[in-house]
Amino acid sequence: MMKQTKITDDIEALLAVLPPFIADGLHQKNRFDELLEVVIDLGRAPEARYTFGEETLAAREVSKDEITYVVERVGTFTAD
Repeated sequence: MMKQTKITDDIEALLAVLPPFIADGLHQKNRFDELLEVVIDLGRAPEARYTFGEETLAAREVSKDEITYVVERVGTFTAD
């Protein structure tokens, strides 16, 4: 029998730090139970990585302003 893992992180806390167009993309996909991570690389379209694959969240590329938006809401980063 295959063991199923349930993701239990606070999705609302994640959505609160993401630019609205990325949060909207996650809402449209509606796969929160399978979500592993959100990738927002500068100059690339944002992606969601799920337990069984990945999906693009928006057609537009992530800008420096959007990276700054997230950093300002996350807080201080440590060396690791």
